[in-house]
Amino acid sequence: MTDSTRRDFLRHTTATTTATATVALAGCAGVLRDDEESYEDYTLPEASASVEVDMGPDASNRFEPEIVHVETGGTVTWTNVSRNHSATAYHPDNDAPRRVPADAESWDSGVIRENGKTFSHTFEQAGVYDYYCTPHETLGMLGSVVVGDPEPGDEPGLASPGDDFGRGGANKLEELNGKVRAGLE
Repeated sequence: MTDSTRRDFLRHTTATTTATATVALAGCAGVLRDDEESYEDYTLPEASASVEVDMGPDASNRFEPEIVHVETGGTVTWTNVSRNHSATAYHPDNDAPRRVPADAESWDSGVIRENGKTFSHTFEQAGVYDYYCTPHETLGMLGSVVVGDPEPGDEPGLASPGDDFGRGGANKLEELNGKVRAGLE
């Protein structure tokens, strides 16, 4: 390859690479600017007297469903379906920031290691209750219980997570907040 041929080749390759990178980054820029998720079409499940939640379906670190809706006085039963999980309220009694109504009882299943083992809690006060899995909170294993028909503006469970949470927990709380707010409005 002569020097002029090599220069032409490098010039063409550089121009092609630059053009490709510019197009790729332009596409990413559109995605990155759209960091606000829209949940306006989200609908809360119908409120019921009792609901079941799986902890760790398909060997994952998530609750299924992640948002449940019970009547005031309703009960949620969590079932461990894989590994070690808990259902723990964001409540000062659990050394956690309050993300449940002010007078609400705390709960903590403790880490459940047995598959098929359950834990239940009855919710006597209307509101939004956020909870987490103790071993997997930083991985975003969080959920929300909506009790009754609360007003979104007064709910600690719908407050911005702020600096009290790691990135995984904060991101998941923002997602849950967006869905619950949309479902209540």
